[in-house]
Amino acid sequence: MDAQRAAGAEAVEAVVVGVDGSAMGLHAVRWAVEEADRRGVALRIVHVAPYALGSAPGAQRAAAILTLAHTVAGQTDPRVPVFTERLTEPMPGALVDATETAQLLVVGMGGGSRFDDVLVRSSALDLCTTATCPVAVVRGRPAPAGDDRPVVLGVEDVASDAAAVTVAFADAQRHGTRLTVLHALPGDGSTRSGHGVRDRVKGEVTDALGPWRSRHPDVPVDVQLLSGGAAGHLLEASVSARLLVLGTHGRGAAARAVLGSTSRTVLRRSCCPVVVVRRDARLVESVPPGRLATPARTPGPAPWTLQSHNRSELW
Repeated sequence: MDAQRAAGAEAVEAVVVGVDGSAMGLHAVRWAVEEADRRGVALRIVHVAPYALGSAPGAQRAAAILTLAHTVAGQTDPRVPVFTERLTEPMPGALVDATETAQLLVVGMGGGSRFDDVLVRSSALDLCTTATCPVAVVRGRPAPAGDDRPVVLGVEDVASDAAAVTVAFADAQRHGTRLTVLHALPGDGSTRSGHGVRDRVKGEVTDALGPWRSRHPDVPVDVQLLSGGAAGHLLEASVSARLLVLGTHGRGAAARAVLGSTSRTVLRRSCCPVVVVRRDARLVESVPPGRLATPARTPGPAPWTLQSHNRSELW
């Protein structure tokens, strides 16, 4: 491994991926490895295993899950520094605490009806409203090499959803792809509004995106207006998108209500990965490839300690 690359990766907040031993969890690991590589940071693989406390069989199972995930990460891209950790607190609090200094939290979510599938889906929805960093929910099939499909951003209000806009532009910049911005028309969005109103709204959204377009002049942007239910349009867009980015309102105990029916529907049925960004999310942007990424703030002592994974020892 290149020493300079490793040192630079450990100097900034890592990408964190949660694994549970499922095939979808390993798919999330592969996706997270590629994302960590583009950001120039390390990958931290965590497994929530309160069941392993005081249980030798449980500890062995947790170790096997982490070992397999580490192996998959190394096979995906051996250049990315990878660390593993077993968490002892229950979900979703354990993963929320583990991402206090993370750039991104990645989790996998399938669409099955088995109890395990429903449990994972429920945890992913909770994480989207409680994690302080953006959360990527990996769904769909693995992206092909050299994927140039666009990032799709669903935005309700550019000013209020500034964090989601920032994430979408940064991702399009890193991947060198287009950005499609979907915005719902006011009211019921019916065509009674006429072309005059549609042109005015599109112009307002385009103008509001001005600061981000200035920061990312190489990112082609297409603004599209939605009529009717947003969920259907976003799901249709996910068929030909590489990534969906959605904003959501703050955090709270009523996670499902905070997330909103549109986001819940998209997360459960999207054909591509979805990144959910709280409006008050803490963002640490990675710079374009070729430049060393640095944190937006000077971090204090990390609340966790990274440890290189030793394949010869189960722990």
